[in-house]
Amino acid sequence: MTETNSVSFFLGTIFLLFSSISSFSYTSASLTRCSHDQRDALLEFNSEFELRKPPEFFDEETKGARDPFSVTSYPKTKSWENNTDCCYWDGITCDANSGVVIGLDLSSSCLHGPFKPYSSLFKLQYLQNLNLAYNHFKNSSIPTRINELMGLQRLNLSHSFFSGKIPTEILHLTKLVSLDLSSTFINSQILLSTEKPFLSQLAQNLTNLRQLDMSYVNISSEIPQMISNLTSLRSIRLFDCNLFGRLPWLSPTIQSIDLSVNQHLESSLPEFNSNNSLVYLDVSYTSLSGSIPDSISNLKHLKVLSFYNCKFTGKIPSSIGNLSHLNILYLGFNNFAGEIPSSFQNLNRMILLDLWENKLSGIIPTALFNLPKLLDLTLSSNQFTGTLPPNITSLSNLNSFDASSNSFVGTIPSTFFNIPSLESLDLGDNQFSGLLEIGNISSMSKLRSLDLSKNNLTGPIPRSISKLVHLVSLDLSYFNTRGPLDIGIFLHLKSLEDLSLSNLNTTTKIDLNAILSSPLKSLSNLDLSSIQVSLKNMSSISTLSSQLTHLFLSGCGITVFPEFIKSLQHIYAIDLSNNNIKGQVPAWLWRLPELHYVRLSNNAFSGFKELPKVFSRMKITTIDLSKNDFSGEIPISICEMTSLVLVDLSNNNFSGSVPQCISNLIKMGLLVLNLGHNHLSGKLPDIFRNGSNLRSLNVGHNQLVGKVPRSLSDCSFLEVLNMEHNRINDTFPFWLESLPNLHVLVLRSNEFHGSLQYHPKVASFFPQLRIIDISHNDLTGTLPSDFFMYWSAMHSEGDGSELEYIGSSNYYQDSMVLMNKGIELNYTRIRTLLTAIDMSGNRLQGIIPESLGQVKALIVLNLSSNSFVGNIPSSLANLVQLESLDLSHNKLSGHIPHDLAHLTSLSIIRVSHNKLVGVIPKSTQFQTQNVSGFEDNVGLCGAPLDECGAGNDDPTLSQQDEEEEEEEEDCHRFRTWYRAWIDHWSLDAFLQTALVLQEDCKLKYFDLFQSQVTTKRVICLVSFRGVESGDDNADPLSQSNMELLEDWVSRNQVCIEGNGSSDWKSLESFKRTEVAAVVIDETEDLGTGFDDGEIFKGEKEVSDEGYFTNISEKLFT
Repeated sequence: MTETNSVSFFLGTIFLLFSSISSFSYTSASLTRCSHDQRDALLEFNSEFELRKPPEFFDEETKGARDPFSVTSYPKTKSWENNTDCCYWDGITCDANSGVVIGLDLSSSCLHGPFKPYSSLFKLQYLQNLNLAYNHFKNSSIPTRINELMGLQRLNLSHSFFSGKIPTEILHLTKLVSLDLSSTFINSQILLSTEKPFLSQLAQNLTNLRQLDMSYVNISSEIPQMISNLTSLRSIRLFDCNLFGRLPWLSPTIQSIDLSVNQHLESSLPEFNSNNSLVYLDVSYTSLSGSIPDSISNLKHLKVLSFYNCKFTGKIPSSIGNLSHLNILYLGFNNFAGEIPSSFQNLNRMILLDLWENKLSGIIPTALFNLPKLLDLTLSSNQFTGTLPPNITSLSNLNSFDASSNSFVGTIPSTFFNIPSLESLDLGDNQFSGLLEIGNISSMSKLRSLDLSKNNLTGPIPRSISKLVHLVSLDLSYFNTRGPLDIGIFLHLKSLEDLSLSNLNTTTKIDLNAILSSPLKSLSNLDLSSIQVSLKNMSSISTLSSQLTHLFLSGCGITVFPEFIKSLQHIYAIDLSNNNIKGQVPAWLWRLPELHYVRLSNNAFSGFKELPKVFSRMKITTIDLSKNDFSGEIPISICEMTSLVLVDLSNNNFSGSVPQCISNLIKMGLLVLNLGHNHLSGKLPDIFRNGSNLRSLNVGHNQLVGKVPRSLSDCSFLEVLNMEHNRINDTFPFWLESLPNLHVLVLRSNEFHGSLQYHPKVASFFPQLRIIDISHNDLTGTLPSDFFMYWSAMHSEGDGSELEYIGSSNYYQDSMVLMNKGIELNYTRIRTLLTAIDMSGNRLQGIIPESLGQVKALIVLNLSSNSFVGNIPSSLANLVQLESLDLSHNKLSGHIPHDLAHLTSLSIIRVSHNKLVGVIPKSTQFQTQNVSGFEDNVGLCGAPLDECGAGNDDPTLSQQDEEEEEEEEDCHRFRTWYRAWIDHWSLDAFLQTALVLQEDCKLKYFDLFQSQVTTKRVICLVSFRGVESGDDNADPLSQSNMELLEDWVSRNQVCIEGNGSSDWKSLESFKRTEVAAVVIDETEDLGTGFDDGEIFKGEKEVSDEGYFTNISEKLFT
């Protein structure tokens, strides 16, 4: 059972202790015989169904994870006899006076079949209590005739495989005090749903309701505030109902609230009043955020509080220590910081405390170990330090203690092993050191799970560990024995199922035969990775543990494929990676009936001895054959393994084309496909339609050609796309912009070409992109001024405390190579906090956009080897997390912005081979750099270059220098704006730009503009509207501007039309509205027949001696 599901299942069980909503039990209290019509109706209802053993029921907290729970069923109706009094039948309650049936409890009665719309059930008009839970009605709709049972007070239809919309006719049952419609979760689908106003109508109609459970019903609405008007309501459970919006205020009379697993339920917690009756509160797995208010202490009756897996921040308030009745407290998987409040010592009734996965720090309060009733204490995945308190034996009832993944130091207290009730102890992934001392272990020890892995423990493993005879799971990975290991220590643990000794530092070569032919008959999982293993005599073994399901022998010095594996008929996972196994993969491997996971990477395999003719029956989900010597074409038979979710064939010598049939795997749910570092050629086929599950695709380092397959836009869950080092010839794939989960895009070293001028068609442009590498291609043009504004995932700064990785899992993590700090770094795992932009080695030009300063989370920036001009943007000073900056080999000019001196994270700065001048900023980050990072800038001086000469050590520019630099930057900027005007067909934008430039720059601007017009063409400005003469604020075409334009017009024979006049002076009293531009021929007015709208859209096609095919495309050729 997973961590998340165990929390959900446990809390669900506790919830039922505080609300009697799941079932009703009725017995006959009548001496009156039931009437014939009632008996006949019951018998007829019974005949509508078969009696079958019910299916397994599940409590599913998250889609795709299933935890079965036990439901005891028996066929109650089997005792119903036609000639007996129905009031005494099992599940029937009759009225004591009239003998009519008022209660029907057929919960868990093995009923199987469709529920008929006109079922005879509705003849039982006097029913007050109806319970049909835990049967199987084959996805029938809930009959609308349910409203005919007007006397119903209690209705339970839960977990009975009803489907479709819940009829609003149920809301006509105004006498209801208890309603349970909780649904069944099948194949990741919720069966029941409601119309959006359902909860509002419920609050209006069912005013007597005391208990409500609609878990697993797709309600998809906010919780209406009017639900607080249900003053009779005592218990509400809306678990996993797709609720959204804010948390409403609820009636102070309510006792139990469960709104968990509604991820779009957002708000902060309200202030809690003292006049409340709340006993149970669960909002886990929601998006509630903010801090916990001190007023939480007003919930003085509270026994269960779960804020598990929300988004809470701040410190845990000490006022929680005032909740004297609290039994269970879940605060795990949030962002709480600070120390554990000392007031927790007051929680004397606490039996479970979970603080897992926060940012809590400091030492553990000694008082926490004085809570007499504490059974379960979880402190894992925080930042706790110090030693564990010596008084831990005070927790005499402790059943489970988890302090893994912290920074605890010192020795492990031997007193842990003297707690007689302790069953689970996890101290892994800390900094414990020294000898492991277990002491005298009581024969009464109940310890079943022990994890001491990933510490700094040294010395021999104590022999007394063999006395922990109830151990089921033992992990001593990374233990430094400093000598030999006696494997016999473990052979006394006859209940052992999981044994991990990976990365054990020992001089002993482990005899695998001694373990697998030992009395450890229950052993199912064995991990001996990274220690030397002997396979001597293994091939003759016939008494191997028949229960072995997981065998991990990575890095064990094995040179031949272990033949004994073929006798492991229950084997699920095999890891033989990082050995030196040569030859061919044996054919029998693929015939193991339960095999799901195969990892053979980093060996010397050269081929397959034989591949089965029929793969479709296989259950294999993961194949990792990377880093071997496989050659030839990729076997197309792999396409028949439709259960595959991960295929890694990278770093081999496969050749030929990528098989078209891989589309079968993608359609069936493939998550990861890695074909990188082979010799594949041809086009990458368009095989990604219906690939919504694909998360990672790597085809880098091959010889692929053609374009990027457009079907990749269907891969909505794609996180990593790596196509580096191929010969793909395409424009930049802006059409991938809407992929909501794309984190990493690597297109380096291909033949991508064309401009990066683009304006997003969606509001969120590459919304999750954190790494983009398009270096060493043939991209040209200028970067739009807003180019970096849309990359929202790079805008917010991470705090660096979360060690999470892209593709983080037990079986696969994405990797990549990135130019960082001047060298190619191989990232075997990619942290989610890593952000990088690499556009080096292209032909980009123009100024570097100031919007680059908005990607504040950026760590690596490389724009080297392009033709960027102008100044280094001062906005780079906003990139406070930047570690590597490379702007070398461009045409940048001006000074290095002095605010960059405040970027304290910068470790590599490269601005060499530019036209920079002035003094290098004085800071440790700059002055400790290698001189090569600043060379070939003639006007640059200061450490680490030579000291500046007289007059150059003033970091400020002279006024003349400033003016020249500003003018130069303006001229560079107008080229960018000019290109935007060309792209977007707006002469108005052209003129607006011209009027804010220096005069010298304007003339260059107009010359550039005129150079796009042939001598046979002229520009006409149209659509002028009059305003008062002399109003310069209203008319940006002022007198001086008019003279400048007139001068340019006269030199270039360009006419201006407006109000029928071409006289410039007459235009001084007019204001432009929408200005349209038309290119016309002097001998033929091609503008005839065009209205302004057509001209502006550029949609009118004209033809004149090959001049145009489309106005917007051929206007400036």
